[in-house]
Amino acid sequence: MKLKNRRIVLGITGSIAAYKAIEILRNLQKAGAEVRVAMTPSALKFVSKLTLQTLSEYPVYYEAIPEDSVEIRHTSLSAWGELFIVAPATANTIAKIACGIADNPVTDLALCFGKGIICPAMNVRMYENPVTQENLKKLKQLGYEIVEPGRGFLACKEEGKGRLAEVEDILDAAFYWFVPKLLKGKKVVVTAGATREYIDPVRFISNPSSGKMGFAVAKAARGAGAEVTLITGKTHLRTPYGIKRIDVETVEEMKEAVLEAVKDADIYISAAAIGDYRPAKREEKKIKKSKEKLILELERTPDILKLVGERKRSGQIIVGFAAETDNLVENAREKIEKKNLDGIVANDVKKGIFGSDKTEVFFITRKEVSTISGLKEEVALEVIKLIYENFFKGVE
Repeated sequence: MKLKNRRIVLGITGSIAAYKAIEILRNLQKAGAEVRVAMTPSALKFVSKLTLQTLSEYPVYYEAIPEDSVEIRHTSLSAWGELFIVAPATANTIAKIACGIADNPVTDLALCFGKGIICPAMNVRMYENPVTQENLKKLKQLGYEIVEPGRGFLACKEEGKGRLAEVEDILDAAFYWFVPKLLKGKKVVVTAGATREYIDPVRFISNPSSGKMGFAVAKAARGAGAEVTLITGKTHLRTPYGIKRIDVETVEEMKEAVLEAVKDADIYISAAAIGDYRPAKREEKKIKKSKEKLILELERTPDILKLVGERKRSGQIIVGFAAETDNLVENAREKIEKKNLDGIVANDVKKGIFGSDKTEVFFITRKEVSTISGLKEEVALEVIKLIYENFFKGVE
C-alpha cells in the first residue's frame, strides 16, 4: 500500500464539500495510512464528528480548548502527524493560515505543522478573487502543496473553478509528499500503453499492454519532484495528478509527440509497448469476410527509441523498457549500444506481466544489473531511484 504506516492529520472546514472528507478519510486508510481528524466549528454543521470518530477510530479534535481534557491537542497531533491535509479548505481558512491566525483546531494545527496539503473548495468568484490567489501563492512559498479545485457545476448553481479536487488527486498529492525529491527541477518524458495500427476502419494490430507500468513510472517521477509529460497510447487509466498527458494512437503519432517533447527533457523513459510492424496498406473500407484466408503485408514502424538516441543531447538520460522471452541481460545491453541508451528496464513476458499490478524487472546499465520486484508503483519508485543514483547523484 502506497501510504502504509504513514501518519496523517485531516483537517475539515465549513464547506458544503465537507461530506467528501469521509471518502478522503476512507481512501487514505485503504492506502495504508493512519488518520486522525480535526474540524472547525463550521465543519460540524456539515458532517458529524461521530461519523469521523467512528471511521478514524480516534477522538475528533473539534474544540480548541476542550473542558474535559488536559491534552494540548494541536501540539500533540502535530508532533504525531507526518502530513497535514486540509480538505476541503474554505477561503476563510486559507486566509487565516496565510496570515498565521490560529483560532480553531484546524488553524491551530496549520500553525504547528507549518506546511502540508491544501485543497480549496469555494465559489468560483471567491476562488478567483485576487486576495484568495495571493493567499494561495503565499502558502506555496511557505511549502504548502495546493491541490487545485476542479471546474464544474457548483453547489451555488454557478459554473467554474472551485469544486473540491477529485479524491484520487488528493491521494496522489499525499503519495507525492513522501517521495524523496531526487529529480527536483528535472523535466521527464514518459511513454506508456500500447499503440494501434489499423488494418481497416474497424480492425487494428496492437498488444495487451495496460499502460500500468508507464503510468506508475510517470507518477513516481512526479513524486520525485520532476515536471512530467506522459505520452500514452490507448488506456483506461486516469491521469495522475499534476502530470501533463498527451494521448496518441499510432506509432507515427507517438513518434511526433515524443520527438517534440524530448527536445528540452532531461530524462526520457520509454515504457510504452510500441508496435514494431504495421500494415503496409490501410484499407479505406471494412474488409468483408469473402475469403477463408486474409494475408497481410506488414512493414516496420519507426524505431522511436533509436531516433531519440540519435538526437541525444549532452547530459540527457535515455532509459528504455524491453519485454523479452530469453537472454534478458544480453539483449538489453545490445540495445543500449545500438540505440545509444543509458539503461534498459527488462522484464520476462513469460511471467505474465501484462495487466498485472505486480512485476519483476531488471534495471540494466552498461556496468550493472539490479533486480526489482513488487507492486508496479513500488517498482517504479525504485526505477526512479536507480536513475538518480546511476546518472545524477553527485553531479552538479
